[in-house]
Amino acid sequence: MSSLVAENPEDPSIHPILTKTGDGEVLASDADAEVLARMGYKQELKRNFTALEVFGIAFSIMGLLPSISSTLAFSLPAGPAGMVWSWFIASGCIFLVGLAMADLGSAMPTSGGLYWWTHYFSSPKTRNYLCFLVGYSNSLGLIGGLCSIDYGAALMFCSVIVVARDGEWEASNGIVYVVFMCIVVAHGVLASVLSKVMGKLQSFFVLLNLVLILATIIALPVGRASSRNDGHYIFANVMNLTTWPTGWTFMLAWLSPIWTIGAFDSCVHMSEEAANAAKAVPMGIIASIAMCWGLGFVIVIVLAACISDVESVLGTSFGQPMAQIYYDALGKHGTMGFMSFLFIVQFFMGLSIVVAASRQFWAFSRDGALPFSSFIRPIVGLAESCRVLPCFSITS
Repeated sequence: MSSLVAENPEDPSIHPILTKTGDGEVLASDADAEVLARMGYKQELKRNFTALEVFGIAFSIMGLLPSISSTLAFSLPAGPAGMVWSWFIASGCIFLVGLAMADLGSAMPTSGGLYWWTHYFSSPKTRNYLCFLVGYSNSLGLIGGLCSIDYGAALMFCSVIVVARDGEWEASNGIVYVVFMCIVVAHGVLASVLSKVMGKLQSFFVLLNLVLILATIIALPVGRASSRNDGHYIFANVMNLTTWPTGWTFMLAWLSPIWTIGAFDSCVHMSEEAANAAKAVPMGIIASIAMCWGLGFVIVIVLAACISDVESVLGTSFGQPMAQIYYDALGKHGTMGFMSFLFIVQFFMGLSIVVAASRQFWAFSRDGALPFSSFIRPIVGLAESCRVLPCFSITS
């Protein structure tokens, strides 16, 4: 943690170094640079993310409807009521965690986030060990998140083909893996070459998510107008389609909101590129969790109202329970359209998490905690500031 203590971090004479590049390009306001200096770091990344864009990267990674769709295999075995109430309760618990992280992100906004705070608050005897543990857990968790998002996208892509062929084709493990690898490589390339406009793209990704959600919560009830389920079925019908006890099956349904909303720490990793980070970071965390809590609750209610038969949906030949729900309500062509839209939004989820993961890896290497830190750490001009890092994160 050699960079955690800077020399005279509050000396005003260092502010020009903190806020400008060698050729005079402004990186950040003096206020943002001073906050970072108090934590022992100099400003190296350009603060070109607005508060909306910081929120956007978290909301985009959460990818509400694609994430719910990818995790129906965990939530539906508890029945419609289990799916609905597990979402509401787990999201509330996540919101409380988010409030605590928002407070820390406002007081100490640094890309290192969790591991830096651990080092700051821990005792001198344990801080290095705990910091190391938290930093690697966070880094590996982000890479695991990328893998799970891209694997889900690969399954969605293949499900479109299955629907197009009326269930008479099945994707082998090899085909799914090839699609998965193509998506991973595409994310590495795009995250590298689009670094200058990545902030602006987050607003577009948020819009795509909202359009998909709105289209789904309108289309499904219309398509199932003659056979929608009643309120008792939605809110009181608890099932157990697993070999676990009913209570444990309900708890397993929490995996859906936990996996979906678990990306709110991405706001923290973008804090050194956020203008007025002390406000933008906590606002992004709280707003993204709150929106997913509310909109997700609406989505699972709509799904519970429009589902035909839980067991048949889970055992669908399409490979994706969401594809069967769309098919029962909208038919073949409607399903292909919506599943294609889901795939596109999930693809952008993966792109956003690559960006967040690269910042965590860069921050961790800045403190010399990663192998090849001297290779990852340097920034070769702002135009190339985050090109190597996403690719490294992916190959990790």
